[in-house]
Amino acid sequence: MRLRFSEHYVQSVPESPGIFCLWDNQHLVYVGRSAPRSNLRTELHHALTVAMAADLSATHFSYEVTNAPKTRAAEELREHFERWGALPRYNESGRRADERAVLQPRGAP
Repeated sequence: MRLRFSEHYVQSVPESPGIFCLWDNQHLVYVGRSAPRSNLRTELHHALTVAMAADLSATHFSYEVTNAPKTRAAEELREHFERWGALPRYNESGRRADERAVLQPRGAP
């Protein structure tokens, strides 16, 4: 389910580990995850602050609670890359090492 990307809806997100997707209308623009010792609500609140202060365009978000956020985010990014041939818009710039690894063919060193 996609929720409007606003403070009201971000506050309703659980303080649990997981992944989140930011959407600009119907387009997936970012896949994020909770960091160690953080949670979904904190990470989404940070993303909302960045969106208001910078040129980040997102209208909605979705999330998934998981105890393996790094793995699930990598899976989401791989699926998006395999389907569209590119990462979501805001995952393209400043890729982390774990995001770059997602793009390696399976079984590659």
